Amino acid sequence: MRVNDKILIGVLAFNVERHIKNVVESLLNLGQDVLVVDDFSSDSTQDILSNYTNSNLKLLVNEKNYGAGYSTRKLIDFAEKNGYKFVIKVDGDGQFEVDDVEKIIELRTNKGYEFIKSNRFWKDGIKGNIPKKRFFGNLLATIFLQITTGTNKLFDPLNGLFGVSTKINKLLNANSYPKRYGYPYFITVSAVINEFLTCQINNVVIYDDQKSNLNPFKMLFTILKLSTIFFFTKIKIKRSIGTYQRSAFLDILFISSFAITFYLMIQLIYIALFAETTLIKPGNLLYIFLFSFISSITLFVSSFKEEKAIRNNYITSE
Repeated sequence: MRVNDKILIGVLAFNVERHIKNVVESLLNLGQDVLVVDDFSSDSTQDILSNYTNSNLKLLVNEKNYGAGYSTRKLIDFAEKNGYKFVIKVDGDGQFEVDDVEKIIELRTNKGYEFIKSNRFWKDGIKGNIPKKRFFGNLLATIFLQITTGTNKLFDPLNGLFGVSTKINKLLNANSYPKRYGYPYFITVSAVINEFLTCQINNVVIYDDQKSNLNPFKMLFTILKLSTIFFFTKIKIKRSIGTYQRSAFLDILFISSFAITFYLMIQLIYIALFAETTLIKPGNLLYIFLFSFISSITLFVSSFKEEKAIRNNYITSE
């Protein structure tokens, strides 16, 4: 299926004076329009960009530093309002290779994918040394992603290189959309649970002199919050679609069983540490807890298997 609609390459920039020229020039060579969203840089990034006269290059500057999530939403909103059907989001710090951007363009044009995400965790995916907090953060985020979306085909949900249909814009109005941390996770889960035709490519991420203000604790809190919100949102969506209804029912049973298991665990801790007398023998309560725990795991696995069998029909991964 060949698609010939308008594609916009969006670049997020914040204090990237050492890299922005090379990034922009390499992207302009791809023959697509390029929009740079500068997040109120305090270095010479804006001066470098203002020197370009190429009609295919546009610049938007935030009135203050809002964060990458805000800038990405601004980019997608601009694209939709100006007739673009697909946006490729790139970072301006030189971490991504132009060949991977070109691959996304080809997949969109030749296959019509609505969401194309990237995965750095393959044999040749990392050049340089990835910070340990990023490695373990992405590992945890991948686990939450797979639990939340019901598929084991997708990895690396915090990867900043992706392409998405501008129809995602209506889903970014949610109050839970993060203005700073976690926006790739939000977009990935939103696209998958709303059945965007999805492809995951293996890309290369370069770790050199780039700086990150990522707070691992804030990121973990954001991922946990988004995963909880999306899990319940997913159930609501699945209840209205016949092929997912059995999986939705199992999810509801899992949540109920998990709540009971958690309550029993609290009771066991209370009895072990504080209670002098109990209505139920601790041994019997432990057996009930184990039964509830095993039931929860069984219900979750059953739901996941059913959901995975459906979702993997519209998800492709390298």
